[in-house]
Amino acid sequence: MSEFKIHHHVSELFSLLGIQSDAAEKYTETLSESVQRFISTQVSASSAVRILAENAPNPQAFLSKYDELKSRNVRDLDPLVVFLSGLVEDESVRKVVEGSSKLRLQEDGVTLANVPSIVSDIERAAETKLSRDQLNELRDRLLRESQVMHTPSEALQSVERGEKRPLCLGPPIPSWLKNRPYLSLDFVKLENRQEIGALGDVSSTSQEHQLIEDVLSVMMGIEGRYITVQLPTKHYDSPEFTVDPSVEPSLSTLVSRILPLCGYYSQLIRFVENKSCYHHGLVNQALSAAITNLIKDYMLLVTQLEEQHQHWALTLHKLYFYVEKTMAVMDMLACVTRVISKSEAHGGAVLSILHDRTVSLTGCGQLQDVMVFLTQSAAVPYMNILAKWLYRGIINDPYNEFMVVDRESGSEENEDEDLADDYWEKRYTIIPQNIPTFLQVHANVILRTGKYLNVIRQSDHSVVCPHQEELVYSVRDRSYAEVIERTYNFASKRLLELLMKEKDLMGRLRSVKHYFLLDQGDFVVQLMSLCEDELSKNIDDVVPTRLESLLELALRTSAANSDFYKDDIECDLQPITLMTQMLRILSIETEDEREYYPQEERLQLTGLQGFSLGYRVTWPVSLVLDRKTIACYQMIFRHLFYCKHVEKLLCRVWVSNKVAKSFPLSASRTYTAAFALRQRMLNFIQNIEYYMMFEVIERNWQNFINKMQKVENVDEVLAFHNDFLSGCLKDCMLTSPELLRMISKLTTICVSFANFIEESPEPAATIHEDSQSFEQTISRFELQFSGMIYTLMERISEMGRDNYNDALVNVIYRLDFNMYYAKKHEHLRMATSPETSLDYNSGPVSAEFDSQHM
Repeated sequence: MSEFKIHHHVSELFSLLGIQSDAAEKYTETLSESVQRFISTQVSASSAVRILAENAPNPQAFLSKYDELKSRNVRDLDPLVVFLSGLVEDESVRKVVEGSSKLRLQEDGVTLANVPSIVSDIERAAETKLSRDQLNELRDRLLRESQVMHTPSEALQSVERGEKRPLCLGPPIPSWLKNRPYLSLDFVKLENRQEIGALGDVSSTSQEHQLIEDVLSVMMGIEGRYITVQLPTKHYDSPEFTVDPSVEPSLSTLVSRILPLCGYYSQLIRFVENKSCYHHGLVNQALSAAITNLIKDYMLLVTQLEEQHQHWALTLHKLYFYVEKTMAVMDMLACVTRVISKSEAHGGAVLSILHDRTVSLTGCGQLQDVMVFLTQSAAVPYMNILAKWLYRGIINDPYNEFMVVDRESGSEENEDEDLADDYWEKRYTIIPQNIPTFLQVHANVILRTGKYLNVIRQSDHSVVCPHQEELVYSVRDRSYAEVIERTYNFASKRLLELLMKEKDLMGRLRSVKHYFLLDQGDFVVQLMSLCEDELSKNIDDVVPTRLESLLELALRTSAANSDFYKDDIECDLQPITLMTQMLRILSIETEDEREYYPQEERLQLTGLQGFSLGYRVTWPVSLVLDRKTIACYQMIFRHLFYCKHVEKLLCRVWVSNKVAKSFPLSASRTYTAAFALRQRMLNFIQNIEYYMMFEVIERNWQNFINKMQKVENVDEVLAFHNDFLSGCLKDCMLTSPELLRMISKLTTICVSFANFIEESPEPAATIHEDSQSFEQTISRFELQFSGMIYTLMERISEMGRDNYNDALVNVIYRLDFNMYYAKKHEHLRMATSPETSLDYNSGPVSAEFDSQHM
């Protein structure tokens, strides 16, 4: 997660909690430092559950819900419990959360009086099929209780219309499979059961013989004559068996010890027949096939027992003795399949359940061997998908079982530069619940390896990963870990060579720095001189083709002509302000920052305010220089370019003011305050430019170059480049709407002042009233500029203290190196105070004060 996203979430959290604080930057840095840390919560989960249960209104209900979620193998349950226990233990945090929650509920008009009954109704509704009337009634009740207007969701409307959501993947199940119940090996409940007499009326020997025959039938999924079956309501539960109550108690007890085995068989058969369908995925199908092989051995045992029974050589005691060991194995298999079915696990989640159970059976001999066999068999299709991803960078996952998902809807072979937009972060992402626990530590390496190979394959189809080996699950021998590491090293090294050497990434980045960060000084001067007339028009009146021609002329007539990548530079006119672009790029949409958005969709901008540069890049360099990255460069360019424009206007005023040397002494005094203000403005804009270009951009660039000399993989390249851009944006005050607005106001004051001076008549043509009006206007400019620059320094000082940003604080020392503005502000404060208001004249500060501190 990027720093800007963390900042956005922190700001939103402050807004939801009703906290009015400016310390979001501080918390953002703290979270950024700890976001990569791994916190193990397995040891403290039990104590966290105990703490939450003690503080819960209904401890028993909480514990029951926790056990239910645990049995469903809900991922990240323990970390969530530990987090909640921390909130409960921290009294101050709990009070803040409770207070803000109640306030928000009151604002929304929500009442919680009948929530428990509504929740119970919803839980019951989730287990049944609702009619349209019942669904409308439940929805109306929810709306009445919440008293909030609500538009039915798309899913709810589809349910009301009777539409079914397509859940199944793969070919459809033929209807005849459902219409023929006797194809199943599980119990089939007969509607018309023949009535028979009580078994207790015959002798004990006959009772035992008949019970053995019934037990053997029930062991194969066939209901007996004296042992009846009650099928479960939930498909993952075991059926219930009832023995004829007239049977002798000793025989009934022996039968009841054997009957659980029959229930395990029923669960396994139901699991196999259910999970063999296409939409449950290849892992479940492979697991079902492995269980089927074990059931064959079980059926062989039943056949052998039946043969003994036919020869009158089998008793209930012998039967129990023969099946006792098998019962332990079937019990284990039934427990595993029940967890899988209850949690509706598929793909990697199934392998996690199997692996965890395998590890827990360490030292159990035969039981662990059976689990190893099941896990190896179920892991075969998953390992095949993993091998194709590791060796070729291709995902062949028709049932969404793999840990990596490809979110690209188009063809993988598309090499359009648009492919790079959010490619690295969003196209290939990890699905946490599909990561098997035995591959958890390798998940990020697996993700990066496949991404590297995918990029290499799109650029060079002849590249083949060497040392391809078959990946096989093993609970002890982790040979696949070595294969993953070896493949990652190859892919990382090959892609880095492709970018750094074949595609000359550093040359590209230096070229971008030359133009977007105004590294090429004479190019900027040429560009501003050539495009000044065109950019002074309204942005809708600017001719893009003329701008492109002027840009090319500036490139050819400056030192940039020697740049190999100069032809990739193009003009780009942005129909939005720099402030709006900054908010869009950084995705900052907190309540406090929405006020900076313009009310109109398109403001009346000049070409100069909307002018920026564009840059054409090809794949795979566009991985590093994608649209969002180029937009960040454009923000910095627009900021620097406009500051250069303001500096040029003030310098032009300075040149035009040289004629004041020929004015008489009385006339030149009229311009003294204007000249002093012009110099302070010029000093401000030049110091801001120097700070951004040398103390921020150049310093961060050197740090970036030093890191790039030690880079080992493409992820580090992206991280280092992102750190460079983030540092530049932050220290150039582009990530703070408040600071950016202040600087924009200061530059606007400077531009207005320069235009006023240029349009002012010469002293010879002025009269006394015009002279006074001129001095009053200059005084207003001086008050506006001094007040705004002091406010800017105050805000920078506060942010520097809160965020410990030394680079930002350096601006204060540059702008107010001789404490001029600090003393002037104190002077104005004293002049406007009630005690001293009679001693000072209203209006601008006296010229004597200015002459003492210039």
